[in-house]
Amino acid sequence: MARWVLGCPNCKQDFTHSEIDLESQSSFHDPFAWLAEKPKFPTAGLQLECPSCRAVSVYKRTELIYRPD
Repeated sequence: MARWVLGCPNCKQDFTHSEIDLESQSSFHDPFAWLAEKPKFPTAGLQLECPSCRAVSVYKRTELIYRPD
């Protein structure tokens, strides 16, 4: 399943923020219309713990990276 990932600045590992259900997306004639909008983050950023190293970091919405299946 496609997903939005974030990269940990401490251990440099990527981890899944959220999965994207492409089946539920509307189909349009635009080949890029299937891309889901990035999840909303607070203006000051979202504080998350890395599942690999347990470091807590603040992430901005712009740091989300799309990863296909």
